[in-house]
Amino acid sequence: MRKNICKISTIVLLATTAGTAVNGAAALPPKYLEIKDFKKCLKDKAVESYYILCMPDKKPAACPRASWKQLNALTANDKIPSCAPKAE
Repeated sequence: MRKNICKISTIVLLATTAGTAVNGAAALPPKYLEIKDFKKCLKDKAVESYYILCMPDKKPAACPRASWKQLNALTANDKIPSCAPKAE
């Protein structure tokens, strides 16, 4: 089930960004998709009626160290949201 959710999240994300035009140019896919084994490092998080990929606070055991470092180095719009709940 979890793998299917990740696949669906990725497909939805790709479908919504692949054809999106920004200033007349097609938007590029998210940078995390270029990182080897990114799926081993991320978790999914329920947000209202859908799931998103999120960055856990600690590196999962199956996540390669190099992938973890690359994911943590992403900035701005490429940064993966934290799995931790937002402080209110």
